[in-house]
Amino acid sequence: MQLLSKVKRILEKSGFELSELCSFKNVGFDLIARRGRELLIVKVLVNVDAFSDSVANDLKALASLLGASLLLIGEREGSKPLENDVIYFRNGVQTVNVKTLENYLVENVPPQVYAAPGGFYVNLDGEKIRKYREEKKLSRGDLARMLHVSRKTIRLYEEGMSARVEIAALLGEILHPSVISSFDLLKPVGPFKGHRKISETRWLYTFQKEILSLIERLGYKVIPIHRCPFEAISKESKNILLTVAQKYSVSLREKARMVRSIAEIAEKHAVIFIDKCVDGKRNIEGMPMIEKRELRQMKDPSEVMELVIEREG
Repeated sequence: MQLLSKVKRILEKSGFELSELCSFKNVGFDLIARRGRELLIVKVLVNVDAFSDSVANDLKALASLLGASLLLIGEREGSKPLENDVIYFRNGVQTVNVKTLENYLVENVPPQVYAAPGGFYVNLDGEKIRKYREEKKLSRGDLARMLHVSRKTIRLYEEGMSARVEIAALLGEILHPSVISSFDLLKPVGPFKGHRKISETRWLYTFQKEILSLIERLGYKVIPIHRCPFEAISKESKNILLTVAQKYSVSLREKARMVRSIAEIAEKHAVIFIDKCVDGKRNIEGMPMIEKRELRQMKDPSEVMELVIEREG
């Protein structure tokens, strides 16, 4: 919790609005944050080696659907501490320590170095290398001799191949200014192709599958999301619904509060599809509720959004 508190303070200091902490068991992220048009999904782990491939895929799917970036923040990999101002990758997710996060968000110092098997590397701007080399009237062979590499390696650098830190530093001294490309920790996750179908989701129970299938038949594209406080994201035209499908229980209020907090930060609508409403209530913690019987009677996807907007707290 101490590490998570530090992350929250940095995000708030740099102007982010934060959702409530996701304290539910089996939820894959800790919070969602927004600053203007930037949306960020955050996972915090002391040991980043505990970040599994399955959790990474679930969070990449969520980030892709929400147009968000995804960041894993930790202290160490195994017993080795994460270095300051170095990007690590765990199952394709950008990973940094707290100091790197603070330098990037508060001090506006983007990281340039990343860790990979064999050491530390940087991404090179190949077009700048070619431009500065030609301005200094250096051939590829000349530059290769100065760096003690092959002419082919220079060609690969100009085509965008990464380089070890020490080579990049020498390259910067020769060509000047820097030809290193910085990392954008807030770059949104791109298209994700691993979305599951409703029939492929073992974690959903019968009632949930039935509800999501009914939504799908109305014309929504329903993407089940694992390790989230909601069961799916439902899309139709420009509308995106964070979708909860759950029978009424005493735990529903806490879940509704969490999903509403996420929806507010993500600037999306959210809805609970339920077996039956209790005491005539049509929303809980500001979250609209739609009964299964009401969903069955609907003929058009617009009817869902009309009820959601009408019943929002």
